[in-house]
Amino acid sequence: AISSTPMRARWHLPSSKCDQRGLGVARSHFCSCGNDKPRKDCPVHALLDQRNWLRKAFPDKWSAGIPDASLPLFPTASGEHVEYSVMVSTIRHAAHLLGVADSPDGSERVSGHSLRATGAQGLARRGADLWSIQLLGRWGSDAVKGYVREAHIEAASTWAARVGRTGLR
Repeated sequence: AISSTPMRARWHLPSSKCDQRGLGVARSHFCSCGNDKPRKDCPVHALLDQRNWLRKAFPDKWSAGIPDASLPLFPTASGEHVEYSVMVSTIRHAAHLLGVADSPDGSERVSGHSLRATGAQGLARRGADLWSIQLLGRWGSDAVKGYVREAHIEAASTWAARVGRTGLR
């Protein structure tokens, strides 16, 4: 659902990775564009773009401007849920196109969990607190701490350098 003033998108997501049907929780994200033109990284405008695409791609799955509950937000070409292995292959292919190589030891550097982990790291680097990252990522455990550890170490070293230059204030 999309609302305005300020624009907000709300959708249902799994409450954890064990709740694959998405029955557990609803999340809201506000437009991050401000009064500027829509940005590609705005969650509300990204959702609007996806809904517009779904409406064009699957017109028979819409009634009165509302998609059928069975239509996934990111479906296959036939409108079905994407299988996990296909999604992982897509992520790995995108990483290959971007020049991301596997680790020197031959282990996979990109997996089905990569977007979740790097999303948490990106939020941490932008200053989001651990609790917010855990809520947004739907972590029910402290596993998120392992993903954001390096970002917090970077922030702590920046803070330590500032204290070293200016003293505690």
